[in-house]
Amino acid sequence: MRPRRRLWPRGARLFAGLMAVAAAVGAGSERIQAQVASDRPAALLVFPKIAVDTRGVTSRGRADTLVRVTNISDEAITIKCFYVNANGHCSNAPATVCMPGAPPGPDNPCGPGAICIPGWQEADFQVNITAGQPVAWLASEGAVACEEVVGTDLPCFPLDATGQAAPSNNGGSRVPPVSEDPFVGELKCIAVDRNDAPVERNELKGDVEIVRSDADFIDVLAYNAIGIPALADANDRDNVLVLGGDGAEYAGCPNVLIMDHFFDGALDPVSGRTVTSDLTLVPCTEDFLTQAPVTTTVQYLVYNEFEQRFSTSRPVTCFQEIRISAIDTASPDRSIFSAAVAGTLTGQTRLRGVASDKVGIGNTLLGVVEEFRAGAGGAAFNLHLHGTRTQSDYIYLP
Repeated sequence: MRPRRRLWPRGARLFAGLMAVAAAVGAGSERIQAQVASDRPAALLVFPKIAVDTRGVTSRGRADTLVRVTNISDEAITIKCFYVNANGHCSNAPATVCMPGAPPGPDNPCGPGAICIPGWQEADFQVNITAGQPVAWLASEGAVACEEVVGTDLPCFPLDATGQAAPSNNGGSRVPPVSEDPFVGELKCIAVDRNDAPVERNELKGDVEIVRSDADFIDVLAYNAIGIPALADANDRDNVLVLGGDGAEYAGCPNVLIMDHFFDGALDPVSGRTVTSDLTLVPCTEDFLTQAPVTTTVQYLVYNEFEQRFSTSRPVTCFQEIRISAIDTASPDRSIFSAAVAGTLTGQTRLRGVASDKVGIGNTLLGVVEEFRAGAGGAAFNLHLHGTRTQSDYIYLP
């Protein structure tokens, strides 16, 4: 016997279809609102890579970073920001900046018999942004009220408190220059009220442009800030921000980061130039109160174009910028991230921070990739974010 098909009146079918679509859209909107992303406004912005080198002493030449933060709402908002100085310093010359793990050369000028000691220091500042206003500053210069920099074209805050009633001004805003030159590190900005208490306002967007130059060319590498949205009616406004997991006040950081990339040493089929990539990773958990470092072991699963799999792991403490072919070995031509070893031009890498059982510490990560072509320009791009973790991350504010 053939099964009897239930016949719906046309109007009923249409209504049911519309209800199903509405439910799907509603469910999707709910998920979207709780996701960490680089293309949607949020209450917490993470800029994984800030670089300054105005004298060109490192291997990448002169560099500066333009930071932009935009308030997309029709009300004023205040942000509390934290620079993380990730410079290392030579054991035989504490004032000399170096890059931990770099081979001897401009990034590791310490010389024989000395080591590059990692560092991690934060500096905080506050910016008041009016309704719908974008603000910007150069990391090397910082920013003050525009009347204080008359005669220059540096980024500054145009709306001073004179003749402008609060909150329609940038009064009280001041961004310090980064603490060292050269400098490499991270920037986090959090939506707060005028008393520095966190607020549930997903109204901030940000981006950076890392400008590099030498005698022959100027190159601009841009990426979007990673936005971590606040959850509705969840913030207790204390100095511990809970990201994901039990008692979450903000969306949880991604469980897995996905990087699509050329393998180092591959020849770009369009330009014919050799490609290398630098990966920067920062932890979601950070303690700005005691400045205690967080170490996470990162697992890497690497797939070439034939879906052959390679794997490795490496610890990250506070901040890590590294050439991808140096992740697993000191000999780049023997790395699983080398085109000669992988056997294809491009691949995909899945990164995951290994969870620990330490209370009050999470082990997820965020990051950005810079891609360079020998003798030509480069590009920066955000990693893909996949899934969330049941374990919480925490940001401890001063």
